[in-house]
Amino acid sequence: MEKPTIKDIARMANVSIGTVSNVINGKGRYSVETKKKIDKIIKELNFMPNVAARSLKDKLNPLIALVVPFADKGEVFVNPFFTQLISGVESGARDRNFHVIVAAVKDEPQLSVLLEKQINGLIVFGANENQVILEEIKKLRLPTVFMDSYLSDPELYQLVIDDELGGYLATKYLISLGHKSINVIAGNLDPIGNPAEKTKMNTVGHLRLFGHIKALEEAGIDFDPSLVFPHEFSVEGGYTAAQQIIKQKGNSTAVFAFSDMTAMGVIKGFYDLGVSVPNDFSVVGFDDLYFSEYLTPGLTTVRQDIYGRGHSAVKLLIDQIEEKTMEHNRKIISPVSLKIRQSTASFNS
Repeated sequence: MEKPTIKDIARMANVSIGTVSNVINGKGRYSVETKKKIDKIIKELNFMPNVAARSLKDKLNPLIALVVPFADKGEVFVNPFFTQLISGVESGARDRNFHVIVAAVKDEPQLSVLLEKQINGLIVFGANENQVILEEIKKLRLPTVFMDSYLSDPELYQLVIDDELGGYLATKYLISLGHKSINVIAGNLDPIGNPAEKTKMNTVGHLRLFGHIKALEEAGIDFDPSLVFPHEFSVEGGYTAAQQIIKQKGNSTAVFAFSDMTAMGVIKGFYDLGVSVPNDFSVVGFDDLYFSEYLTPGLTTVRQDIYGRGHSAVKLLIDQIEEKTMEHNRKIISPVSLKIRQSTASFNS
């Protein structure tokens, strides 16, 4: 079905276009029953008024939303990664006279709250093909940019980083230091199965793991699944993994955590067990959060420009909203690099 219009709603409710407009804008006179009927039709059709043009015409500030499907309420405001991302999004939005709201919708598959606020567009972070909310978002028919989502639909606007390269760079560096048995804290991943089927596993964690495996293969080192720990990207997940790594230590001498938050938990976990970083274990993170260089020791990590990516996502979104000539590719891949600090050291067997 084509995007519904105010005329469609008026026809279905058997009222005038003016009455529908009054209900949407909360102006004029109409009965309670008429409002209920029109509201019901709007909800069924996932109707979204084109308030962007109206807001710009009236010199009001239109609104966009940053949606995080996997996060609990409040989580995005205490996680340093999202703090940096939100700062970049807000900065980019201010440059274009837009406001931003943040919506963590892990437990709210219905996005009615966004409809009520008359959102002009969405930046969706970390969606995946299997989430019900992805279909809910598509039904809104709003300009949308997906960040770190790796969705198969080529028509969607996506902004990602080169996660596979990041996994490769971190592991290659550890191997160059003499480490051959490297633990990986990879997040909650499905088993990778046959590496030839990796195109079916386009998630941040899987892609970083594939980069890790590629570096191992180049060095002639067999991939050992028992060295992969499926803990969440969190301080708590890293701390727990550190306990498990020491318990089954074997010959391992390094840890590659797929987020700096996880790496921070690993370093703390090792410290509490009397294990030295980097003398006993080298540790590498991923993200280069603002605090990473201030840890003791400073964290070697794969750097991505979190703030800059938030800024870029806003540009990509607002260009859609304002129907500007799009010179962008539908999928933009941002670069990564390795930032070497004191948490890694050479290993001599």
